[in-house]
Amino acid sequence: MNTSDKPSAPFGPESMMWRINRERVVLLGGAAAAVLQAAHPVVAAGVARHSRFRTDPTSRLRHTLNAVYAVAFGGAEAAEAVRRHVAHAHGKVRGPEYSAADPEAQLWVLATLIQCSVIQYQRFVAPLSADELDQFLAENARFGQYFGLDPAHLPQAWSAFQNYWTGMLNGKLLGRDPICGEVARAVIRPDAPRHMRWLAPLTRALVLEYLPEPLRLRLGLKDSRLKGPLWKSFDAIVPLVLRHGPGRLRYPPQYIAACR
Repeated sequence: MNTSDKPSAPFGPESMMWRINRERVVLLGGAAAAVLQAAHPVVAAGVARHSRFRTDPTSRLRHTLNAVYAVAFGGAEAAEAVRRHVAHAHGKVRGPEYSAADPEAQLWVLATLIQCSVIQYQRFVAPLSADELDQFLAENARFGQYFGLDPAHLPQAWSAFQNYWTGMLNGKLLGRDPICGEVARAVIRPDAPRHMRWLAPLTRALVLEYLPEPLRLRLGLKDSRLKGPLWKSFDAIVPLVLRHGPGRLRYPPQYIAACR
């Protein structure tokens, strides 16, 4: 096959997908995204019944991150491999009251990744214009297809997406089922490995920066005195590290390989 006949990668160097996801600092929102996902009853039920969330809390986060990087920075073959793997894995996650194919649950999972990435990027890297936010949202509509989400379910403009986000946080769906709190608390303080239990105060401080108080209470999460000092330190130190640190620390290896 001629090189020009090969299917192109889903995203390229000029995309917002590259610009935002290349920044490792956006991973500071990863724990908050995981807890927010667990706050959705359908997501929590699937995680509780089809994963080892109490003893292997980082597995889902690790798999999600690898899939995000494969689609964002990989070629067409890598992205299609993710699509096939996700379809196969999600086909097994279903029960009387939940399904990994539930479009509203899928939308919420993608929304947490979008929102938490943008928050961290704008907090530590640079502000984003309205056009850039709209572009990132449009790219995520394509990105979501690799994970089974119909693009029509994602709001078409950033302002509409923010209305959806605020409505979810202020609504009564998130955290309404006890399993939501059980999974969310396990994300923060799992039964194993031991070092994750020791890190629970730090993880809680990372999470609670982005959880509204009513949702925190519904999930049964303790407040954090560490939150304020921790994020104040991050606000002072992280921008300096980004400006003066080496690229191999700032960017993931998947991005560096894609640039080559």
